[in-house]
Amino acid sequence: MDSKIEHDGVRLRNYRVMKNITLTKAATLCGVSKSELSKLESGARPIRPDHVIKLAGVYGITPLDLLTPDSKLRAFVERAADVQTTSPSDIPLFDGKALSLQKELARPSGKVPCPVQLADVPGAYAISISDMANAPALLPGIILYVHPRRSVVINDLVVNRISWSPLVFYLRQSDDGDLYGLTLSKKRVDLQADDIERLHKVAGIWMINTNSD
Repeated sequence: MDSKIEHDGVRLRNYRVMKNITLTKAATLCGVSKSELSKLESGARPIRPDHVIKLAGVYGITPLDLLTPDSKLRAFVERAADVQTTSPSDIPLFDGKALSLQKELARPSGKVPCPVQLADVPGAYAISISDMANAPALLPGIILYVHPRRSVVINDLVVNRISWSPLVFYLRQSDDGDLYGLTLSKKRVDLQADDIERLHKVAGIWMINTNSD
């Protein structure tokens, strides 16, 4: 087998070097550690679509530019490109871990194409989930599209903008009428009636977990 066959990690490194951006700076702007980015570039760690989207924003190129012609990630990124052609703009993408820690002070880590259902929705945003520590209602490797203006109802998946941890849970109501949040790990978060106004509805989920069976 030809050991010089280009993989996605090689392209990540080549574009970073071409843009004259250090590993440390690129990692900081992307919201990952220097060690993790190094492993992504070397091929020691699998690359997820959210990595591609964030790094493309850092380097000022399209996500497809970072992928080899036969990359398994192209289908995911091309689908995002299709969404972009039918929607008027991008929406900010927040890293879930940073959002949980920094709350209202968190800054976007990048942008993603705005899905049709969020077109013209003021304040719409997306969240990337990279681990279960801050969002145990979900598996790692997804992007949530959030509609901050739509009223939430019982059983909705919502963003917890009250305590911010866990960041995401399902809205539930007990037989006694008490509201609470519930994660897939069965963690319960008690809520007050007026807390509902501070919950943001998840309008869509983009599955980007590319782990092989």
